[in-house]
Amino acid sequence: MRIIFVLTYPSYHTIADRAEWLRWDNRDRRMPGLLAAMGVDVELWGVGREAFETQSDLPGLSPYPIRLFEASRAGAKSRDHVSDAMAEAAREDPADLFVLIGTNGGAGYHLFDKVLRAGRRRFAVIIGGDYWSRIVPHATFLFPESQIQVEALAAPRRLFRKPIPRDRMELLPKTIDTERFRPLADSRKDWDVVAVARLARWKRFDEIGELSATYRIAVAGGGPQAKQLAKRYPAIEWLGHVAHGEVPGLLNRSRLYFHAGRREYHPRAIPEAMACGLPVIAFNDHFGPDVVPRSCGALVDIHSYEAAVSGLLHDPRRRAQMGESARAHVVATHGPTSSEHACRTLMRIAAE
Repeated sequence: MRIIFVLTYPSYHTIADRAEWLRWDNRDRRMPGLLAAMGVDVELWGVGREAFETQSDLPGLSPYPIRLFEASRAGAKSRDHVSDAMAEAAREDPADLFVLIGTNGGAGYHLFDKVLRAGRRRFAVIIGGDYWSRIVPHATFLFPESQIQVEALAAPRRLFRKPIPRDRMELLPKTIDTERFRPLADSRKDWDVVAVARLARWKRFDEIGELSATYRIAVAGGGPQAKQLAKRYPAIEWLGHVAHGEVPGLLNRSRLYFHAGRREYHPRAIPEAMACGLPVIAFNDHFGPDVVPRSCGALVDIHSYEAAVSGLLHDPRRRAQMGESARAHVVATHGPTSSEHACRTLMRIAAE
């Protein structure tokens, strides 16, 4: 049995340094390792600035090949970069199943158009932010990341979208290194509120900007809007890009985590903050209680976010209780082996 995972966005989309990218211990890297331990012939493919091959060496997991194919068409937006070499390799590879990580990256569209649809190859999709694209209805199986996505796929509101049968979907938890992301005793609290986000135009920082007039706020993350946001909200401490290995220490320096995104459905920053014992405040536009349980924080709207933040900051006992619940929730549902069931589902699909 052979299964190939494919990053639909380039490996350098959010992390320019390839060495740092290779150090990431996340679900994208762990699922192939878990499958390799189950005896599956598995590889992880992606688009890189240049061709590169190595072996995954995450501790506690079986090694497997990682192949980056040189980008052949690279425009202004990295999300649209594709690789003709990767498409050719896929065309020649006898894989039983391809697993696309993401619904709308350029490399995924390119592989679908040139190989998967043309060759009637079977593939699954791991859904990240956007849950719909023209690829989705053709997939053999889907792995949404939240219950809101499941309902939207099963009963789409747009008439031209084909409903996805529920037996072709399975919720896929995030994978968090709960030993690295954990509460640190006696950590100095430099901020009242922290956020981790890519500073792009589709993020919304108005609410955090308002909070910065009263509270100590820090935002970690780089992006094209960094200068404009720093000028607009000078009271916020803009930390810039922070290496993933340093994020646990950063989260522990705050009392609360506030998620600035309004278009995501289950960003890994939320369970990472929870694993560090931080209550989470997030907007209810796209998040449900499966993402932020009531015992772990608060889902708010434009009218209630200030009261939620103020209430928790002025109630240390309730804040501590929520932090303990948040940590317990992540350990129970998003630990290092949380994707084992999905891996067995992939094996079943590949064997059919």
